[in-house]
Amino acid sequence: MKPLLKLTDVNSYYGKIHALNNINLEINEGEIVALLGSNGAGKSTTLKTISGLIKPKSGSIEWNGKSIVGAPVHKIVESGIIHVPEGRRIFSGLTVTENLELGGFTYRKDKKWVKEGIERSFDLFPRLKERAKQLAGTLSGGEQQMVAISRGLMANPKLLMLDEPSMGLAPIIVQEIMRIIREINKQGTTILLIEQNAKAALRLANRGYLIEIGNIVMHDTAEVLREDDKIIKAYLGA
Repeated sequence: MKPLLKLTDVNSYYGKIHALNNINLEINEGEIVALLGSNGAGKSTTLKTISGLIKPKSGSIEWNGKSIVGAPVHKIVESGIIHVPEGRRIFSGLTVTENLELGGFTYRKDKKWVKEGIERSFDLFPRLKERAKQLAGTLSGGEQQMVAISRGLMANPKLLMLDEPSMGLAPIIVQEIMRIIREINKQGTTILLIEQNAKAALRLANRGYLIEIGNIVMHDTAEVLREDDKIIKAYLGA
């Protein structure tokens, strides 16, 4: 089976800092893949490189068998790769609905599709429907994360990349976010998940990659990684 997304020997830099070192990573259609690692390991850089925010120095990134290295960010978005960044990055001065409308910018000429997309988001996150006209900046942290995920879904992603969706949230809200991520996947969206809560990530994921100092040091099924002593000691808090 040809992977939906394939990174081969990708090297990315921040100035002179070698942030990603010959990264190899594959994601198949329909999977949830977890990318695990400590702070500064290169997780967010990997997502930024895929989404075109950082251009790799070398290596290839293939999406549906075609290279996207050097493609404009908006073209990568239009192709179906959506990046929900760390820290939510919602538009705090706009309402919940206005945030979602901006997420559907690619489909702005199809007002019916945008309206239906908003309704789908409200079905997924009923709490947002109650706050549709509320300024996003006045929402709780969990609600803001729901807006960020919903805004990403408005672009009709084939691959949804989530960077630390549970960061700073109460445990009960983390459970809700993880349940929604599973539901999004069940509805047909492939997911690449960065998550400091490694236990939660590996309960959701089909497979996982472990990255350390810009290097992929381990890759296996989620089940195997959950039982690996190195992973348990380093990332699962045991």
